[in-house]
Amino acid sequence: MARIAVDLVGEGLPPEGALDELITALDGDPQLTLTVVAPTGDVEPVAAARGLLTGGRVRLVDARRGVAPGPDALREVRARRDSGVRIAARLVRDGQADAMVSLAPLEAVLAAARFTFGLVPGATRAAAAVTLHISPAGRPVILCDAGGSVDVTADELAQFALAGARLSRARHGVDSPRVGLLSARPALLDPLRRSAGDLLASLGVDFVGPVTADRLLTGAGADVVVTDGFTGDVLLAALGSSIGGAPDEPGRAPGQADTSQPQGGMIVLGVDGTAVRVGDLPVVGPVPPGALPAAVGAAVGTVRAGLAGSVRDAMATLVERRRELAGLS
Repeated sequence: MARIAVDLVGEGLPPEGALDELITALDGDPQLTLTVVAPTGDVEPVAAARGLLTGGRVRLVDARRGVAPGPDALREVRARRDSGVRIAARLVRDGQADAMVSLAPLEAVLAAARFTFGLVPGATRAAAAVTLHISPAGRPVILCDAGGSVDVTADELAQFALAGARLSRARHGVDSPRVGLLSARPALLDPLRRSAGDLLASLGVDFVGPVTADRLLTGAGADVVVTDGFTGDVLLAALGSSIGGAPDEPGRAPGQADTSQPQGGMIVLGVDGTAVRVGDLPVVGPVPPGALPAAVGAAVGTVRAGLAGSVRDAMATLVERRRELAGLS
């Protein structure tokens, strides 16, 4: 049984559409139960009319406040205990749900996960990871960080790489994920990525070095591509505008993969719990059809694969390497 708390207090999906999407998720997994965090006065009549409140697989928890997108999200999450994203996170922390899925802005989901779950030992920063199916061969590529952080250190890029590699194994069954650092051509490699590359080469991952955007688009570069959140956000915006629409949409080159199908949302890594933000782009906007059940499915899959525990083990490897570099072991 997988118990998922779903925060529907957000923009982009009306209650009727959201509940219809949740029916799809429930129909696809008979072992799934949902706690729907939403304004019960609005949602309960619709849920009852659709038969969602019979059978014991769906319960409602009232929440009316949302969190606005922007740099003040962390402050708002801390201040608004009654916000939907904060309530969903508490349900996970208190053992009433195994994972949370939210329509809130990415920065709010990251803040709620970090504030409520805490970071896993050894992690200093949470990151957002998204799966991209952008190569003609359809090979999935995990991008991390995809919009969660700006000023990062080489150690934090290594954290993202280790956590992303564990996600690649858990979600896509890649035994030895190839890990690369998103970069310009090698001649323009900056000191941050040089330091991160040196650290990654010592951590036992299959580090393939710098990966340029053209190699990322062909799927020939890596299974996990690591960068800071600013660059990741820019990359996702470019991908969303150029190849994220319908197959016949202007701007898609022949042979490019169709990324119009939801890929499972944005998974928060580095926290001691499972949180997924609905949608594959960090910006707030209309939620595409299928995105909510895809995010629920991603949450269920990561819980069943034990991703949080696996990331915890990966961070322990990094902690030991830090001790070695400091001459403490």
